[in-house]
Amino acid sequence: MLDWLRFFPFASYNQFARPNIEEIQGPYFSKLRDNSWRFGDTSFHFRAPWANPILGFDGLGRSVKSMTPGRRNIFTGRWQRVYGSSGTSPRIKDQWWFYAKDWYFVGPWFTGEEGRLTATAVLIDTHQDDDLSVFHSKVFESTVCDLFDYAYGYRRSGQKPHYRAPLNWHLKALSTSIQAIVCDLHEIHNGGIDNPEVIRSVYFPVSAHQFVEISFSFIGLDIHDEVRAKPIFALCDSIIDSMRLEVGQSTQAEWDKVQETCPDMTLSDSMGEFKWPLFENEADNEPDEKDITPSGEPNRVTFKS
Repeated sequence: MLDWLRFFPFASYNQFARPNIEEIQGPYFSKLRDNSWRFGDTSFHFRAPWANPILGFDGLGRSVKSMTPGRRNIFTGRWQRVYGSSGTSPRIKDQWWFYAKDWYFVGPWFTGEEGRLTATAVLIDTHQDDDLSVFHSKVFESTVCDLFDYAYGYRRSGQKPHYRAPLNWHLKALSTSIQAIVCDLHEIHNGGIDNPEVIRSVYFPVSAHQFVEISFSFIGLDIHDEVRAKPIFALCDSIIDSMRLEVGQSTQAEWDKVQETCPDMTLSDSMGEFKWPLFENEADNEPDEKDITPSGEPNRVTFKS
């Protein structure tokens, strides 16, 4: 009962200095609740807590970023178009932003925000020939890697890249047929190699030419500060662990059609960090070949309990 008051999401107006805190809690309504999205005849399910704002005076309050698709079919809904994030990738046609949520973590006795987990989801349409389906494991893998390459691989200062990716690449089974790729992106420019800003993303196909990207950002988090990092990473991983797909008949038929020509539909269980920056080849104006050898364990960032 005392914790209900001790970690109430309220920021005192006279709190100016960040205290030395030994514990944070959040979200305030921490029970995991069922969420579902609809992609045609397929349903995607996950469990996440309610999001609540932080109250406060003199501008210290924090509102919640929230956008949800509800019961609408995400394939046919009207969503916010995303511009520029796919770089110049010839494989990406459009990206549609349909979900956003903030979860705040607070310190004791009205010290206010001490951490935040932000989630966004995007439906990505691909340019593919009719015979190429992102249900095909190699087509899907290469499209995700291409997305990383064009969106992040050419951002650099001199020869120093701004990002490292993909890191901590692993798979999650969402159904008996469809798997998801889970991996991290580290933003390392401005001296962030040892303390990067981390984005953890989940990718999975939902039709022959469309897939979903769900990204979790750890806003302003020092990954070495376990007081704050451990509970925030734990919430992220609990949401990812709860994800599953109920695949509809027509969607399964599209997957089965690919399996007829590709008996091994398994995705790669590891992927090496790309060797960025990727400079354009002056002769053919194509980027150098990526190194996708398996990455090492030291690149992993995890705080699973």
